[in-house]
Amino acid sequence: MKRPRKRQLSVFLLSFLDIMAGGFGAVVLIFLIIDHNTVETIESANRDQLAEVRLLERRQEEGQQNLVVLREQIGLLKLQIADAREKIENVQTEVDEKKEEVEEVELQALDQSETEEELQSEIESKEDELADLKQKLDDQRPDTIEILGTGDRQYLTGLFLGGNRILVAVDTSASMLHNSIVNVAILRNRDKEAQLNSKKWIRVVDTVEWFIAKAPLTSQLQIATYNTEAKLIIDDGDWHDATDAEALQDAIQLLRETPPANGTDLKGLFQLIAQMKPIPENVFLITDSFPTTDDSNASKRRTTIDGRERLNLFYRALRELPAGITINSILFPFEGDPWAAGAYWALSHNTGGTFMTPSRDWP
Repeated sequence: MKRPRKRQLSVFLLSFLDIMAGGFGAVVLIFLIIDHNTVETIESANRDQLAEVRLLERRQEEGQQNLVVLREQIGLLKLQIADAREKIENVQTEVDEKKEEVEEVELQALDQSETEEELQSEIESKEDELADLKQKLDDQRPDTIEILGTGDRQYLTGLFLGGNRILVAVDTSASMLHNSIVNVAILRNRDKEAQLNSKKWIRVVDTVEWFIAKAPLTSQLQIATYNTEAKLIIDDGDWHDATDAEALQDAIQLLRETPPANGTDLKGLFQLIAQMKPIPENVFLITDSFPTTDDSNASKRRTTIDGRERLNLFYRALRELPAGITINSILFPFEGDPWAAGAYWALSHNTGGTFMTPSRDWP
């Protein structure tokens, strides 16, 4: 029996059209996909470029506007530069004119220099002659009052004895009896004669006499004393001419007969000065220490007082001193007042006066 022949499979048995259609469909599908993505990419790119173009256009408009503003500013600057150049030219012209004037003045100054030197030399010569005449006049003029004794005691320097109205104010408190607290206590309990003969008090009165004697003859004088009470020795209240030797001698003699006593009220002295009509121009304050009391009730109740409290009394007293008065402080140092010298120096310095502490052999 014959076996049936096996039928061979051939690829060409598939439908050619099916194959072609499938391939074509694949191609179309790929084409559609590719075309869609390309369109989206192009559209996205177009939008970005359009935004950049608009941004550039806006910047261009702003740039044109800024350019217009800059041109206007440049125009203004050119005008300002032109004005500045014109002013510079005017100033330069003025400078040139001033230089010419300065040169003319310098020429005139050179011409006058010899004349000025001659005049200056003549002025200096006349000043020397005037100084010599004044010195001779001072050497020959008599003192306001005569000071007995030997030797030349006129060796003070820097002390101004001038002024139309001169007041010599003397501290007559008990501390003027001696430089030490112990000896003051001893002398306070002795008789009047012993007190008047204390060396310190004699020096104080001699100092008053020296100032009165050396005062200018054209000035007016008064003498004031102060302890717990301030008063004028010449109690008529008037200023006395420096040539009134009799009245001044009587005042000094009265001072020699008055022993120091009681405390020190500097505030009362300054109040007295403020009441004088007219007030003094130059005051010679002869003292040895800070004040120990004033017119306050608290001060009067104290039996003892320390250095700081006495300094406070000093500053309170300064409030009563009228302005415009020169205070010259003559300090006879007292034991227990180390700050007194500095305070009285400051008082004299601030009022344009002089501070001094006399040596033991003066006046």
